[in-house]
Amino acid sequence: MENEDEITDVVNKYADMVYRIALTRTGTVENAEDILQEVFLKYSEKMPNFQNEEHRKAWLIKVTINLTKNFHNLAWNKRVVKLDETIVFDNEEENSVFSVVCELPQNYKTVIYLMYYEGYKVKEIANLMKTSEGTIKTWAFRARETLKSKLEGGFENE
Repeated sequence: MENEDEITDVVNKYADMVYRIALTRTGTVENAEDILQEVFLKYSEKMPNFQNEEHRKAWLIKVTINLTKNFHNLAWNKRVVKLDETIVFDNEEENSVFSVVCELPQNYKTVIYLMYYEGYKVKEIANLMKTSEGTIKTWAFRARETLKSKLEGGFENE
């Protein structure tokens, strides 16, 4: 029963984040929901021990990214046409920016999402995506340049 309560607490705390990452990377609600379920199924099966809450969050993000990578490698997914489905934010400006972010190539939108929506630093994103910090910086730079050209009024660096 204790494990059940812990799993419920973790799902309640991180389901929105996992879903948003999965939706950003898969492009459809159905696929994002499947990834969400699979992430928490893996969590409940493994019940890993974490050093702290940030370590748990990083594990969930890493598993989500890995599952979406596996998802994209499935042969039948290469023939699927994505619908125009996005996360709805409280104001129109955020909706507009996020819809442009979703048009970015896969790695660019993942870096932008983790950086600006989840607050991760370059080093942390490199660890989560299993790539170098230089690659993350390049993807972030190229993504910001693309966003700057697509968004009216520019895109401010933080």
